[in-house]
Amino acid sequence: MYGCQDCKKEFEYVEVVFERHGLSTPPFERVKLCPFCHSANFSEIRANHCGYCGSKLRDEGEYCSPLCRKKGRELRKKEESKREFLKNSPIIKAMQEVEEYNRANGTNYSYGQYYSLNR
Repeated sequence: MYGCQDCKKEFEYVEVVFERHGLSTPPFERVKLCPFCHSANFSEIRANHCGYCGSKLRDEGEYCSPLCRKKGRELRKKEESKREFLKNSPIIKAMQEVEEYNRANGTNYSYGQYYSLNR
């Protein structure tokens, strides 16, 4: 878990971007950012509750028992596969394209407006 010092939000996964620094070919610099405000001013937050069942931890660690560790890892794998599916979804990519266009051009087009005007 991470916490951003700028927007004060907590998140599990950082956003990874690649800074090109004017280069057209790799190696590019890999930069980790807050997914909400895109700041690099965040830090890792130590958990004091079980990552699966939420019970208070007595020792250091992420889970309270081997069973919770197993179930937590299975759940995390399932979440990661869902996230990967969504990341590669053509609909999600199209929506991101609309958001990037709106951000770059100062517009507020919906998905339908964008595609009717730009295709």
